[in-house]
Amino acid sequence: MDEQSYINGQQTAYLKILESCQRELNLQTKEQFATERADVILLLRGLCEEYGDNDWPDNLHLSDIIEKHLINYLYLVEE
Repeated sequence: MDEQSYINGQQTAYLKILESCQRELNLQTKEQFATERADVILLLRGLCEEYGDNDWPDNLHLSDIIEKHLINYLYLVEE
């Protein structure tokens, strides 16, 4: 067995372990995460349209969107 075959086999084994851990921990794939984020962005766009402002890019961190473009406006409504 050559060294590259050993490395390939080792990487395959680590990937199988990682996949198993991901499955057991119910971790999302990149595709699932991207879909969920897109859904959250759409929801935040609707909320910000009604209660805040939509002056933010789609790639802004979710907590920044909520804090800077939604919550501050909701506090103003309460006063």
